[in-house]
Amino acid sequence: MLNLLIKSLFALAVLIVFVAGVVFDAKFLSQDQFSDKELKFSRTIDESVEFIPDRFSANINIESTNSLRTKAQISTDELGIITATLDKALNLARNSQICKASTYSIEPNYSYNDGARIISGQLVNFNIKCEFAKNDIDKYEGLIKALNEVIKSSEFIAINLPAIAQSSSPTTISQNNEILHNKILNNAIAKAQYYSKELNRNCLLNSLDFSSVIHPVAYTNLKSTPIESKQNQTLSAIATYSCK
Repeated sequence: MLNLLIKSLFALAVLIVFVAGVVFDAKFLSQDQFSDKELKFSRTIDESVEFIPDRFSANINIESTNSLRTKAQISTDELGIITATLDKALNLARNSQICKASTYSIEPNYSYNDGARIISGQLVNFNIKCEFAKNDIDKYEGLIKALNEVIKSSEFIAINLPAIAQSSSPTTISQNNEILHNKILNNAIAKAQYYSKELNRNCLLNSLDFSSVIHPVAYTNLKSTPIESKQNQTLSAIATYSCK
């Protein structure tokens, strides 16, 4: 009887040791397999740089008055006067040193009557694009004054004065872009080091996919000297990481 009890206890001890060994091996293997798996993920990184735009821009439109838009027929003399006025305006824009104007057009404006297309007026299309530094604001104001002098006596032509918009030279945008790329790269590298510490793994930055640059435009009052205001140029990138 005693021998049977001893044998039973021995068998039970062997079974406990076996089960404990299986549990330990399973836990060890599970941890080892998890540690071998590579963790991959991505993060969006945004950066911005504050700056003062170094240029201003404006698009001046010269267009038909209501009298011309509703005038079905114009005489040769009237057309000659309109053309001469527009030529003067074109020369003023070309000689301003801050504005560009290629050409202009005078085209019929059509309407329909009982399905038939008829000429109901004339449309002038004339756009002058200007871009200038703050120091050249006097040139822009001088151009506006000269254009008004040429056009003010015309029955058929009017000038549509725009707001002045802040803009930036390609040099400023390029310099800001370089700063933003460096800021994002440094941020992405710092995040790789942070994840390595937090996850207790070796985390590497695999790639950076940059998006387009964004630089907003602010508008100022035409009748006053443009006020320089700070703007933000921003850049985004998607950073991908792998941790082992």
